Amino acid sequence: MKRSLNLILLLFVAVSAHAQWTIGPKASFGVVTLRPTQIEIMPTTDYLTYDFEYMGNQSIRSLGFMAFNNIGPIYLQTEVLATQYDLEFSVFDYKSKEGPEYYTEKYYLIEIPVAAGVNIGKFKLGLGPVFEFNIDHESELSSMESYIPIEKTVEYGFQWMAGYRYSIFHFDIRYVNKFNSVVESFRFGYDEFKFNKPANRLTLSVGMAF
Repeated sequence: MKRSLNLILLLFVAVSAHAQWTIGPKASFGVVTLRPTQIEIMPTTDYLTYDFEYMGNQSIRSLGFMAFNNIGPIYLQTEVLATQYDLEFSVFDYKSKEGPEYYTEKYYLIEIPVAAGVNIGKFKLGLGPVFEFNIDHESELSSMESYIPIEKTVEYGFQWMAGYRYSIFHFDIRYVNKFNSVVESFRFGYDEFKFNKPANRLTLSVGMAF
């Protein structure tokens, strides 16, 4: 899959070399679409001592720049966005007489979505790869003694986008399918999380291309 993404990006760059671009600022707001759900754990000991659950997401915020080129019936679009989002988890310790404890994972990344698609009047439909560079990760779960960070520097995804152009303004709806699970950036000791659902994102954005 990574090889396919690199081929798509190479084709995008080759076509872009002969294109006339418009560039401007862009901002977006959205949510993680994954619903709260229990995370199955494969313990390294003979018995399980805690429950672990994904609780949801508050919001996703992005700010950066977009570049757009209209090539007749098709278009090319790429963005460089500083993106921040939170994921919330709960941990219930069987040894404790109290209820579950709630923790927030904060992610800061540079997001580079690349899209190619078709123009339908003022509307546009497109798809393409998304490259994410993890800049920082703040974890309340790190207060747990068994917490081990295993975050990757670069992650990948794929986007589907629909938009509308009005003069220099671009209004886009984007759905990003990530290739990594929400629990691939950390673990508790050597316990294994049997959970492969990603933090897919749905965002609404507005940009200007001059």
